[in-house]
Order: sequence, then C-alpha cells, then structure tokens
Amino acid sequence: MKFLKIPAMSGAPKRPNIILISTDQQRTDTLGCYGSDFMKTPVIDKLASEGVRFDRAYCSSSVCTPSRASLFTGVYPSRHGAWHVGTHVPEDIPMLSHRLSAEGYRTHYVGKAHFQSFLGDPKITAESLQPDGRYPDWKGPYYGFETVELSIGHGLYGHRNGHYSSWLQERSGQKEPIFPDNTECAPFGGEAIDWDIPTEWHSSTWTSERASAFLEEASEDEPFFLTVSFQDPHHPHALPSDCPCRVEPSTVPPPIRKEGELDDKPEHFGDTARGLVEKWAKRGSYAFTAQTGNPPLNQLSTDDTQKSRAHYYGMVQLIDRSLGKVMETLERRGMTENTLIIFLSDHGELLGDHGLWFKGPFHYESIVKVPLIMHWPAGLEGGRAVDSPVGLVDIVPSVLAAAGIPGDDSLDGESLLPVATNEGSCRGEAYVELVDDPKRIRLRTIVTKDWKMTWYAGEEFGELYHLAEDPNEFVNHWDDPKCAVIKAQLLSRLLNYTECNERREVRHTSS
Repeated sequence: MKFLKIPAMSGAPKRPNIILISTDQQRTDTLGCYGSDFMKTPVIDKLASEGVRFDRAYCSSSVCTPSRASLFTGVYPSRHGAWHVGTHVPEDIPMLSHRLSAEGYRTHYVGKAHFQSFLGDPKITAESLQPDGRYPDWKGPYYGFETVELSIGHGLYGHRNGHYSSWLQERSGQKEPIFPDNTECAPFGGEAIDWDIPTEWHSSTWTSERASAFLEEASEDEPFFLTVSFQDPHHPHALPSDCPCRVEPSTVPPPIRKEGELDDKPEHFGDTARGLVEKWAKRGSYAFTAQTGNPPLNQLSTDDTQKSRAHYYGMVQLIDRSLGKVMETLERRGMTENTLIIFLSDHGELLGDHGLWFKGPFHYESIVKVPLIMHWPAGLEGGRAVDSPVGLVDIVPSVLAAAGIPGDDSLDGESLLPVATNEGSCRGEAYVELVDDPKRIRLRTIVTKDWKMTWYAGEEFGELYHLAEDPNEFVNHWDDPKCAVIKAQLLSRLLNYTECNERREVRHTSS
C-alpha cells in the first residue's frame, strides 16, 4: 500500500507530535490513578492527573493480534480479518502509521508489534523468530512505520528475538544470555519467576532507552508519531532478580471469586476452571492451555496465587519506572506541551479472577476493560475523567482529529476529542469480539452504561450482566425472564453492529 507523503504547509498551525504508549495484557487495577492504593505508578498517574482518564475503555478483542490490529486500523477484527494470534494483519488495510506518514509525520515503532505470527508459521515474516535471534540490518519499513525496533515474543519462552535480542547480546557481552528457571514461584508452572538478569537488561529498560534515543534525535520541524510498546505485564510474569519495583504479596487484593458463580455461565467457563483442557483443546486459546502446569493453575494455593499476582503487579511498576526516562527526555527537549500522549493496553488479564488465568474466550471486565489516558497540555484540559464506555477502535479517529487530518467512512471508531474536551459526547457503548475457534466458540459483546451482553454465534447460551448492580459479573441474567426486554434490545443492537461491520468487498458500480 502506497501513500503520497505531503510536507507540512508553511504558516499552518503546528501539528502535535503523537506518542502512543501501549502495554500488553494490563488490567486497570494496576495503576494508582485507577484507585489501586497498593500500587506505585507515579509516572503514569501524573499523565492521568494532568490529562484525561477514561474509566470505561474497552479493547476490541481479548487477545493480542486482533486487538492490536483494531488499535492501529480503527476497524473491528471482523473487518480487518486478523481474528486470533497466529494470524497476520492484512497489508492492504491502512494503518494509523500510513495515514500520518502521508501527512508528513515521521513514524517509528519500538517494542512488541505482533502484527504477524512469529512462531510455527511456514511463511517467513518480518516477525518470524530468527535462527540466531538477531535482526542485524533490517529496521523497516513495516506496516507504514518508516523505521522499527522490535521485541518479539516473551523472553522466558525462548523468544528472545528481534532488535531487543541484538541489544541484549551487545549489552550482556554474551551470545546467548543465561536465563535459568527459578524455584521461588515454581508452583505457578514457571509463569511467575525471578528472572536471573539485571534490571538494566530487561525488555522494559530496552524499550524506554530506544524510545528516548528516538526523541533525542527528533526534529523540531517535523512532527513525529512514536509508538512505545512494552511487552509486559504479559505472562510469563518475570521480574529481574534485582528489580527495585516489587510488590509485597500481602498488599495485593485476592482474586475476584464467589462460590458457585460459574454455575450459570456457559459450559467452557467451569470446564476451564476445573482444568478440563482436553475437552476444549483448540489452537491459540490461552485460557484453556493455561490450566496446565505443575501443579495446574486451578490447584494453586492461596499463598502462591498471591505471589504470582504480586509478580504481575511488579512488572507494571517496572514499566512505570522505565517510562520515566521517556518522559524526562520529552520534557528536556521542550516537546511536552504540544505532544499528544496516549497510554493504553491491548487487553487485560484474568489473574485468578473467577478461578481463571490469562485470557481467552471470556469477556470478563478483568480482560476487556483497559486503561486509557490522554495527555496533551496544548489541547486537553487536565484532571478530567470520562465514565462513558469507549473503545480502542476510537484511537485512530481521535489521533487524526488531533492532527487536523480528516477521517473517512472506512473507520468503525469515532473521535474521543469531543468527550475528552467536554464539548460533546460519545456513542456510549463499546463492542468486543473474539473468534476463538471458527467452528465452535465465536463471541461478541456489547457494553452500555448499565449492561453488558455476550452473544455466542450459533449457540443457545449467552451472558447478560447488570454491571450497575453487579460489577463483578457474578449473576448471569441470560435466562432470566425478568430481563427479556433488555436482552432483546441489546441483542438487536449487537446484531446490527455485527451486520454493519462485516468485511465486504467495495461495491464500485450499480451493476
């Protein structure tokens, strides 16, 4: 896909720089600004206090690739086609990077992209694991970004690949740094461990260093779009051995659970919690395979559960600490005032809530509600919070509006600037999709001010929660006759959205 790059017009208002900061698999309760008093996240909290915090932001899908594709394309997975991890984002769909580059923006990406598969695909892609783990020469272009520095996979799975691997080998002085298993949290099946590397070698350190290096060289005469994509706190929940950002397990709230809560849920909820993975085995379903381990996650003791959760929250505190370097560089360069910073995560994490871990075919709030913060001193009044449901699919039109670039009808999202500036409203509902198995589990969710409904294609079961009275989603009203009217209304809206957002070929003529 080719776009004509247009230089900035002389005398025109100076367009804002754009920094999109994303994390991987981060819940909203990991941040002080979202009410977690046991967390120390001063850098991100400052962005929220000086910017606009969205309290009900929802991802477009509950797993990485489809959610990230929607974030950068502004369309839902059912339209862009990357339906699960292991799929590729089609290269014929315009990304935000394409659109900004065409308008004279310098574009650069640091960190995890996951726009393509990296493991087990016979087709070699730009994100495929390399034999020696290094990318010595290639730095883009990639999906509209002029230059990229990628981290691929997650270190303790042996996926130390990409530009991070090259940097790591140079920083450590070793061809293959040693990452031994640690036994402190061994009951968690190896997902929460102390990683035997110093903090200065960790991927969060690398991400912030490379982002800062880009900012050091950024021209004041050319606006830029920088994506800073941390690959944590995605599992494995690994902290460097000398990490100064640990969270004491005793301070972490226990998982959200209630005896018998899965009895009125679809069958795969209870089966997963009980570890019946062979009954539901399928490609790419983290939630089901995650019930394995030694011992299985569904057999974790209370003590080990809290240790595991503490490691996860510690990874977020390390991200916050690392992000401080990026903010300091931006401030020193005098660029903070006219830079739109957007902080978000691609999706959340169950982390033991409801007896489940990681992610998958469940649209609990723990997975689909994500942090979203906008900070732009020149364009947004700080200290505001938005309580209406919004979606990450709204990011592309929001950035285009901030940059003064017209959007078009191809986008599913809408600009959040009117509601962020308190000069307008948003549609007040959000949608989430997941095709976990094309022949078995296909789910779509609508979230409104008070209600949330999940529809399973071709199935009689479903989910309906009154979030206003039941924020923990303990009681499923799908079969409650008292809720038949609201169920029908939500189903009609969800099916209308589904029909409007299916991917179709463009109709060029009337015949």
